[in-house]
Amino acid sequence: MVRRLRYVLIAIPLVIVAAWSAYTGALVHTFAAGERATAVVESCSLGGSTNGRRTSGSCQGTWRTEGGETGRGEIYNLNVREAAGDTVRVRIGPLGPYAGGWDRAWIMPVVSGGFILLALIAYIAVLRWKKVFHRLKLAESIAGESGGLIVTEAGARRSDGAPHVLVRRLEAPPPGHRRLDLPGRTERHDELAGPGRTVFQSVLDADERPLMILEHRSDRKLNPETVLLDPSGAPTMLVRRVGEREFRLLDPAGTELGSARPPGRARVPTLEVRDADGNRVAVTVGKRTGWLLRTEVDAPPPLRDAALVLALVQNRTAY
Repeated sequence: MVRRLRYVLIAIPLVIVAAWSAYTGALVHTFAAGERATAVVESCSLGGSTNGRRTSGSCQGTWRTEGGETGRGEIYNLNVREAAGDTVRVRIGPLGPYAGGWDRAWIMPVVSGGFILLALIAYIAVLRWKKVFHRLKLAESIAGESGGLIVTEAGARRSDGAPHVLVRRLEAPPPGHRRLDLPGRTERHDELAGPGRTVFQSVLDADERPLMILEHRSDRKLNPETVLLDPSGAPTMLVRRVGEREFRLLDPAGTELGSARPPGRARVPTLEVRDADGNRVAVTVGKRTGWLLRTEVDAPPPLRDAALVLALVQNRTAY
């Protein structure tokens, strides 16, 4: 149902633009290659209101083409106040006989095109605002949930202000540290100010007991990545950036456990964390004061940790 609605929303402006293009194209064809004819304008009406419906003025007449064919009906692109009784040159195209050339005919395509352009701009703005509004409502709902987390570079706290985890910087690799290097790291396309570096952080619970260690790698020419280590220094997962706000979640053997990427284009930054089967396990939404994190209750512990780490690294300016 959602996909069908999306197709309808895309089709509406396409149909409008296609109709305008077809009309304008028919006029261009008429004046450039339409069959030449001579028309006699028999009568013109100024238009008005009939049974509550307003009608525009029109002219009726007959015409004969250069090939000798004749016709009768409405003749377009005439001044209805002055054309009655005139003999005029016309071009016959897909829409019928048109007189006067582009001197009068350009007004309708240009004016209607302007209105269509303004309508499309307003239409796109409304659709984009709906996306932004949805993200803002999502952020608001996460902030009000008992299980929602507010994540900053210093750690994460619950919506009631109680600390959830604390983050402390380590000056050196932890004892027992084992480096994890997996193939497939991609080049970064932005410019990192200064040389690349590796930073270690310790993630503690509210009682300051160690939960895990983070090894952030921000090499100058490569996309950054973060290795999750257990308190003994053994790697448990790799969070690897593969594009702007797109990540792969890998176990130490290189098997993909999940991924994270924005759900769509929106001015409010958002990441959805999904498992290897594509099921959403967490969502994090950016705000000025940090990132808001909601994790599904049935999310596997490794992916819960990965979602928290993803929210943490979004706050790192040099990542």
